[in-house]
Amino acid sequence: MEKQNLTQGEWDTTEKEFLKNLNNNYFQDIRDDVQTLRKNRPESIKSQLCLAFTLADSLSRIHKIFLGTRGSDLDNNNEARFRAWVDNFVLTEKNNEYKKYKGLIAPNSKVVWNIRNSFLHFYSFPPATKEKEEYIIFGHNLSIKTNSNIKKAFREKGCTSITYIDAFRLIEAIFSGFLIQLLYLREIIKTNPDQYIKNVLYARDILFTQSAVVVPAKQNEN
Repeated sequence: MEKQNLTQGEWDTTEKEFLKNLNNNYFQDIRDDVQTLRKNRPESIKSQLCLAFTLADSLSRIHKIFLGTRGSDLDNNNEARFRAWVDNFVLTEKNNEYKKYKGLIAPNSKVVWNIRNSFLHFYSFPPATKEKEEYIIFGHNLSIKTNSNIKKAFREKGCTSITYIDAFRLIEAIFSGFLIQLLYLREIIKTNPDQYIKNVLYARDILFTQSAVVVPAKQNEN
C-alpha cells in the first residue's frame, strides 16, 4: 500500500490530522453550538436546524471527495451532492436515530433539500407548490402520541397533504449521519486502501486551507 511517498509515521500523522479536523472543527463544533442553544435558548429551533444543515453540507462535500470528485466539480450540482449524503447516511436503517424515528424525520431527501434551502436562504418553510396545497409541520422533541394527535387535528381541518417532521429528531439523525460516514470511511480502508489514502490527502489539504478556526484572544492582552 503506497502512501504517496510518506513514511508510516508521516501517514499516521496525516490521517490523524484529517480526522481530528473533521471531528473538531465541523462535527463537534456545530454539535456543541446546537447543545448550547438547546440549553440557553430552547426555542431557537430554526437556528439549530440551520447549523445542522451546514454540517450536512460540509460532510456531503467530504463524501463527494471520497467518491473521486476533484476541483471545481465539488461545487457542481449541489442538490445531488447534498441528497446523496442524506440518502447514504441519514435516511437509512444504518442510522439508529432514523431507524427508531423514521416516521418523524423526513419522507425522502428531496423534502430535506427543500427545507434546507428555505431555512438557509429564507429562515422559514418552503412555499406551497402550485399543483396542490401541501403542509409541512414541525414538532420539537414531542412524544409519539402527541405527534399523532397533531397530524390527526390537521387532517380533521381538511389538510390532507401533510409532511410531518420532528425537527429535534431530524437534527439528531444528521449528527448520527456523521458517525455512519466514519464507518463508511473505515470500509474504504479495507476495500480500496490506495484510493482512501489519495482521498485523505486531498481532503486534508482542503480542510486545512478552508476551515474557519477561532483563535482565542489572550486573557491579559491589553
